[in-house]
Amino acid sequence: MEKVETLWSRRLSEHWQMTSRYLKLLSNSGFMFTLYILIIGGGYFYQQWVKGLPTTFPTEWILLILFSFFIIRSPIRTLLRSADLVFLLPLEDKLAGYFKKAMVYSFILQSIPLIFVWAIALPLYLHTVDTRFSAYGATLVVLIIIKGWNILCAWQENYLLEANGYKWARGVVSLLFIGLLLFEAPWYALALLVVITVGLTLFSFHPLSQSHLLKWEVLLEIEERQAANFDRFANLITDVPHMKNRIKPRRYLNSVTEIFSFGSNSVFKRFFSKTFLRSGEYFGIYIRLIIVGAIVIWMVSGELSSVIIAVITVYLTAMQLLPMWSSGQVEEGPALLYPIPEQVRQKNFLTIFMFLLTLEALLLAIISCLVGIPILFAFLILAVGIVFSFLFTYGYASRKLHKEAD
Repeated sequence: MEKVETLWSRRLSEHWQMTSRYLKLLSNSGFMFTLYILIIGGGYFYQQWVKGLPTTFPTEWILLILFSFFIIRSPIRTLLRSADLVFLLPLEDKLAGYFKKAMVYSFILQSIPLIFVWAIALPLYLHTVDTRFSAYGATLVVLIIIKGWNILCAWQENYLLEANGYKWARGVVSLLFIGLLLFEAPWYALALLVVITVGLTLFSFHPLSQSHLLKWEVLLEIEERQAANFDRFANLITDVPHMKNRIKPRRYLNSVTEIFSFGSNSVFKRFFSKTFLRSGEYFGIYIRLIIVGAIVIWMVSGELSSVIIAVITVYLTAMQLLPMWSSGQVEEGPALLYPIPEQVRQKNFLTIFMFLLTLEALLLAIISCLVGIPILFAFLILAVGIVFSFLFTYGYASRKLHKEAD
């Protein structure tokens, strides 16, 4: 049997070997070129936007939301597998080093996007809050410390099947820390919060590992969820055979799909609409991208820039929804139940795909009106969004589907 001491190193090596293959495919795809263009264009608009902001802009509140998201969300990557519940569970006492390495790895991995967001927000902070770089630099140090505390507490939560109360406590403390830091609260307020945090750690979180057994099923669920997130990202450029999809009933939305009949020409419209509404990733990312796009349009508040942001949002949504065709359910299930020609299935998919992108363009146009964009540019957002959706659907997406069929 493999030595426990080398288990983490081997699994981490295997994990990155597989990850690097997908990243290599990503680097060779047109997605990276598009990403570069978005970064360059976004950087330019971001600089122009920051220069025009008044000192009364609520930078602290925006950074509070951003930093809190990346700090409070602290899943532990353990690289566990289903079989470990049988073969490694008896060796739990010898796996302390393994799990410590998992926590360190998770801390480093999750600190990278936090530092990235901190760096992006640097011009915004210096322009609207404090011109001293030292103050913002000290903020990063404290944010990293808070992140480490969240990782440690998140590990202790794995000793409970239901740890919502502890997660809320950890979240509230983190929010208070970040808020007091950004709003430059008096030192004694921070000192009091430090004392409360130490007490919470010693008398609430730490005893969990002393009085409860480690819940391996919770660890495995977290690991599978994190792996699925990367699989969905990799599935944008290539098929991921082992990708698992989370399905949610969402019965309150079932009536939406009733407009499609079970006839041979529309049964897959019904299928893909249900797949979208019930899928844990497609429906969720669709809503999140609309929200993000709306927030950016509100923050920028420029006519032409709002049109560009709306098109970028529709494009990102299209890239996220395109894998719905090859999600695995098409070829393994309904394709066998309903012997519908490939051409009809593709046509049904593209119809739903086009509808979703057009609906998103409409929603962004309505939102732009609500945040003060002139109605003429709102109509322009809708028109450009529809044209882009049509070209993407029956240009790029259609060719991609035909290529996969061949």
